[in-house]
Amino acid sequence: MTTTEKTTVRRKSGALWVIVARGVLLSLLVWACGTGLLAGVMTAGVIGEESAFPILLGLTAFAAFLGAVSVVRHTPWGSLMSAAFVAACFTTLLLCMGLLSWRQIAWGGHGGQLLAWSTAGGIAAGILGRRRPKKRRRTW
Repeated sequence: MTTTEKTTVRRKSGALWVIVARGVLLSLLVWACGTGLLAGVMTAGVIGEESAFPILLGLTAFAAFLGAVSVVRHTPWGSLMSAAFVAACFTTLLLCMGLLSWRQIAWGGHGGQLLAWSTAGGIAAGILGRRRPKKRRRTW
């Protein structure tokens, strides 16, 4: 191997964590903006409290889906594995934020549902987001 090939390999392996971090941060940004918008709409009285939690569940799944889809085509793993990994990282961040805020999470109640929906959003991204087909050489 020449020195240029070694640096190329290092860049690809070093950039993998950046790609995953970008997907997790995209999920977190979408979730935070959506939660802020939901809080503003609830404060204005447009949406009642009884319908806010289902919207939050959908928002959480959508945020995990977007972050995972943005990563699927850029990782060397399979689409399901990379999307599930990003969703697991996003779910872990939500879990840490919940534990830091409330010091406990009601697993049977809303906390467990929120974590399950974020995981389901990532798995849906892995199933629906496929890798690019490999380019085949034309032989004439």
